[in-house]
Amino acid sequence: MLGPISRPSSFAPRGLPLQRSDAAQFDEVVAIEVTRLEKRLPQVVARVEFAIEDVPNLDLHAGQIPLTHSTGGTSHEPYRIVVFRRPIELRAERSGTSLAWLVRSALVLELADVLALSPEQIDPDFDADDD
Repeated sequence: MLGPISRPSSFAPRGLPLQRSDAAQFDEVVAIEVTRLEKRLPQVVARVEFAIEDVPNLDLHAGQIPLTHSTGGTSHEPYRIVVFRRPIELRAERSGTSLAWLVRSALVLELADVLALSPEQIDPDFDADDD
């Protein structure tokens, strides 16, 4: 069926598909938060590569399942921050926390740790207790 619904309309403003996957929605949330951080701190975020993986490699992490992981940061390679989709989605569902807030918090905390800054230096509006 290729009719009016396959083009942008009031039913599907961007056209098909009418519904995006959870992964696509998550990717968009991460992209929005990274863009927001880039606008605030372009010189800092320029030194970082961001990636998204579904789940962490549990061999790398003992104990609690991480929301993010960072590597690199040498003079020859940028920092690389990986955001783990499923742990963040599950934590947001369980706690009733907004997915965007949890992604933002995870990115701010990881950037602060990687760059040895306070979370408030990364994002002056940051509040770890805010829901």
